Amino acid sequence: MKKYAALASDLLGLYLLNRFLLIPHTAGLLHRVLSCWFADFLAGGMMVLILWATLRLSGRKPPKVWHCLALALACGLFWECVTPLYLPRSVGDPRDVLAVLLGGGCILPILYRTEN
Repeated sequence: MKKYAALASDLLGLYLLNRFLLIPHTAGLLHRVLSCWFADFLAGGMMVLILWATLRLSGRKPPKVWHCLALALACGLFWECVTPLYLPRSVGDPRDVLAVLLGGGCILPILYRTEN
């Protein structure tokens, strides 16, 4: 449990650092990447971490890579395709789906390494 809580707090810390320190003090392409896609990247990692931790804490074996990526893709598609239909301030951006998918994929090596 501690290892999952530590990873979740790391992701939360990165989000807060990005939101309150990095975005206000950057410009240009770096500002665009941090403000548009980094939070989505972190969200993808957090979703996969929640799936992983839930399964492991319930005594089940780790999920397969494609299960984790399918979850990240489904959540990203929902946020970018369905959410704009009911939330007027939301916009659909295919790059956000890619950021969520990459975030979910990038946390997998860390999670597999914690199992050993």
